[in-house]
Amino acid sequence: MPELPIAATGTLLRFAEGGMLQLIDFHLARRLGQLSGETDPDVVLAFALAVRELRLGSVCVDLSTAAERLQPEADLDDGDTAPADAALPWPEPGPWLRRVADSPAVGRSAEVEAPFRLDGNLLYLDRYWRQERGLADLLRERSRSTIDPVEVVFGEGERLDEHQRDAVRAALSHLTTVITGGPGTGKTTIVARLLAALSDAEPRVALCAPTGKAAARLLQGVGGATGRVWGGTLHKLLGLRPRSSATEFGPGNPLPYDVVVVDETSMVSLELMATLLGALSPRTRLILLGDPHQLRSVEAGAVLADIENADDLLTEPGGRLARLHTNYRSNAEINFLADAILEGDADAARAAIEGAVSIELIGFAGEADPTGLPTVRHDTLSTATSVRGCALAGDGEGANRALDGHRVLCGHREGPFGVAHWARAIRSWLGTELDDYGYDTRHYPGQPLLIQRNSDLFSNGDTAVVVRRPDGELEAVVERPDGALSVAPALLDDATDLHAMTIHKSQGSQFERVSVVLPPPGSPLLTRELLYTAVTRAKAGLRLYGSWEAFVEAVETPVRRASGLAGG
Repeated sequence: MPELPIAATGTLLRFAEGGMLQLIDFHLARRLGQLSGETDPDVVLAFALAVRELRLGSVCVDLSTAAERLQPEADLDDGDTAPADAALPWPEPGPWLRRVADSPAVGRSAEVEAPFRLDGNLLYLDRYWRQERGLADLLRERSRSTIDPVEVVFGEGERLDEHQRDAVRAALSHLTTVITGGPGTGKTTIVARLLAALSDAEPRVALCAPTGKAAARLLQGVGGATGRVWGGTLHKLLGLRPRSSATEFGPGNPLPYDVVVVDETSMVSLELMATLLGALSPRTRLILLGDPHQLRSVEAGAVLADIENADDLLTEPGGRLARLHTNYRSNAEINFLADAILEGDADAARAAIEGAVSIELIGFAGEADPTGLPTVRHDTLSTATSVRGCALAGDGEGANRALDGHRVLCGHREGPFGVAHWARAIRSWLGTELDDYGYDTRHYPGQPLLIQRNSDLFSNGDTAVVVRRPDGELEAVVERPDGALSVAPALLDDATDLHAMTIHKSQGSQFERVSVVLPPPGSPLLTRELLYTAVTRAKAGLRLYGSWEAFVEAVETPVRRASGLAGG
């Protein structure tokens, strides 16, 4: 039963009881309504739904289709399915929209300051409407601007396919270029090639990404930092201050770079992308890299997918979209499955699994101990044995390579399908199979770690293994794109055991073999994007734990994120 706001009555109470509203949705909407003199419960309901959708990742809510499209929430962490959808008193869309439009809390023009904004059928919090409009205007303005093209000649020995060469030419000929493609399609290779083509002009280059690990990987892929090449997170690039929206760079103080490259753009929120575009000089070449089919930002917006789907945000002469198609890292069976998932073709996806040697779906309903499954035992023990062997020999880099041989990925954090449950079960079982392995809270040789906080030395998402030095002392060897770094394990007090991780945390990484724990049927996390992201982490082998019902539901359920960038 969801926690109910004490002040809720009538319609708002019904929607809270039905799992459609949480406390923050009700209280923020009610307060903003009170400050504007709005008391109509149906209008306040619209405000609460706009707040709810923003919290869940959408920039706005489409009031004309809300009754059909919005679903009750479940606990996203524990694998519970959504509560039964009781008949809720949804207002009639037409009259509802008119009453919302007439509300004193809803701005009627860009010049009017108000908490909310109605744009057609889409209701926004005003701040996000302004960010979305500002971002669209900046992209269109950049699309109207030209830049001097740079000629590139490809040598006969260059191993770039035609799509990759087209992407290089596009980035060298346009002010704004978006290059999309899945894992292993050569996005980082393209960046290295285009920077080589620009080298005679000695441009000032910024290479960045939403996470420190992704930024470091991009920097490593082009040969590291130099006097003209900077690398880091988008937050560091913009000079964003903790717990503040203030930035060092912006319209009055543009970034001092000739080229800005952003990797993993699918993870960039609307607010962060709008801030970046506002901080660019009109002559700065912008290159956005990413996979629009992966999981989106945990904050509001799906900017990369919106740009790809829109027909008027990125246009000639100054803007260009280039798509990469061939995954050179994963095997053909995994690539075929990923394509079927993207097509939303559940029959083809199931046939791909049933006809594959390197892929299988293993029944798991959540009741049993995961380590009771022979395949879980085989994969986790094999990996732990290899990691521990290197760790006892003092080979930290070898231990980290062995750790990337297999990874357990979960959609949920808690519950029988979640990371905490699977990681705890795997560590406990391994402790019965391997001497001195994880039987208490002390560090031990072969202990896999996941760093969960950015620092001057490490990035959120970096991995490490505890190894034994020749003198018998323990040290943690952290795998970083620019080389491994050894530190005392006690310095990684924010790290957690890495016997499983969330699919969200795995973005940007690939492993030889992957075990994916599917959310149960009915879980709001069971989406096409989650499944595609998990599947494409695997290079050579893939096991899916769950049911065919859950698998089909995931293939057939795209993520629903409303925005106005690509027409809603």
